[in-house]
Amino acid sequence: MNLPSTGTSVEWDERNAVEIHRYASTSQIDHSVAEAYEFVVSPASGGHLDITALYAPRQSKTLIVSFHGSLQRSKYQLPRFEWRNSLALFDAAQLFIADSTLNLNGAMALAWYVGDSGQDFSADVTSLIQDIAAAAGYERVLLAGSSGGGFAALAISRRIAGSVAVCFSPQTRIGDYHEAVVEKFRSVAFGEAPSYAQAEIEHRARFDLRHLYETTPDVNYVRYVQNTRDPDHYVKHYVPFAEALGIAPADGGYDATGRIELVPQRLQPGHQPPSRGRFRSHILAAHSAFFGVELAVQPD
Repeated sequence: MNLPSTGTSVEWDERNAVEIHRYASTSQIDHSVAEAYEFVVSPASGGHLDITALYAPRQSKTLIVSFHGSLQRSKYQLPRFEWRNSLALFDAAQLFIADSTLNLNGAMALAWYVGDSGQDFSADVTSLIQDIAAAAGYERVLLAGSSGGGFAALAISRRIAGSVAVCFSPQTRIGDYHEAVVEKFRSVAFGEAPSYAQAEIEHRARFDLRHLYETTPDVNYVRYVQNTRDPDHYVKHYVPFAEALGIAPADGGYDATGRIELVPQRLQPGHQPPSRGRFRSHILAAHSAFFGVELAVQPD
């Protein structure tokens, strides 16, 4: 549901301790304030899913965009702004985007920022990021996330020329994730399709990142970190993505273009987000490798 926007109304988000501003368009977004704030903005497409984000502008040439992963709905409330504390020390503007697709159903845990059959939410998020970067003069855009947030980083980075995606054990095809979660997503967001298979046929580039990366131009950069002790994601998501790029999964390394780097690492058992230190270190490494400049870190 689109939220009303006066362009001047201000509310307070107690949970995230920030003001909430409501905008009719991205042209109203304030890039000059010193404090982080939350905003809700109507999507460029005119779709029914508004975009909710937490924005911390900064006098920097780098904008870091963070996406959240699966939500335990009994534990976390929307909007979810993941990795805020982990990114706070970086001398870069920061944008944390919530997946509004999850507003469609209170029991849906993961929707990969896809949107639904009537709205390509990833396309609207792409437009938002591009508008913010252009208006504020951010020349370097880095997108980051783990698991479902990593899927979003990979998908949206592919639409933004020159951007970098840093992802941790992401899904690379929605249909290879847990069947119950996938079916819940399909029934809520693509209920007119009789099956997930049919929905993917109709929206393959939105559901299958192996297909997306094989069939679209190499305009972005990727640092893909995979925990080798997460067997489900290693076998079902990482290996097919690596093989599609012509990279030996066990060895990792760069693809033929030098734009995509796979980093297999033996970490804690199971599908867990990276530690704060590991998350930061890979962002710093990717920023240096692909943008050619070190990202400054403020004293802790």
